[in-house]
Amino acid sequence: MKRCIEHTVQRNWHRASPNNMTTENAATENDEQISLPLDLTEWVEKTTLLEWIEEEVDKFDWKHPELEAYLSRHPEYRPKMLLCLLAYAYATQVFTADEIVGKCNAEVIYRLICQDNPPTQKEVTRFRRENRGLLKGLLVPVFIRALKSKFQLGDILLPPGLKRYLLDQAVERLDIARHMDRVEV
Repeated sequence: MKRCIEHTVQRNWHRASPNNMTTENAATENDEQISLPLDLTEWVEKTTLLEWIEEEVDKFDWKHPELEAYLSRHPEYRPKMLLCLLAYAYATQVFTADEIVGKCNAEVIYRLICQDNPPTQKEVTRFRRENRGLLKGLLVPVFIRALKSKFQLGDILLPPGLKRYLLDQAVERLDIARHMDRVEV
């Protein structure tokens, strides 16, 4: 089932004056439908999407003393891997813990993410529940990168309404995953 979540964005398009090459612009308003697909690989390659996710995960403060102390006491805990795994899954329309773990055993890119050591369904569910804010904060910049790549927007600033829409999309994906896991139980 292909499903897109639609959002109307009002944009001003500017055209340079045909008589000269100045910054004199004429503005017209157009309504455009911008749909963020549930599977971002409709817009970008799988490897590109994973690279973006890994880059965003690396921006988190992994040198925090409390985190370092916790990780030294619990070497089996792999928060970077779980963040990458869940962000990739939610960005590619894979929501249930069962389906995520299954893909870790069946698909190359998922095996790459979990380094051939897939988490359990319980680990996925627990990590999602305990790190909802981190996942939301990770998905939004990935969505922004996908949007900018798809529409060749470069380094322009996105309007607040569009940023809010992307945040809502991250929350919706987390909610879908939570609700689908509840149904499976």
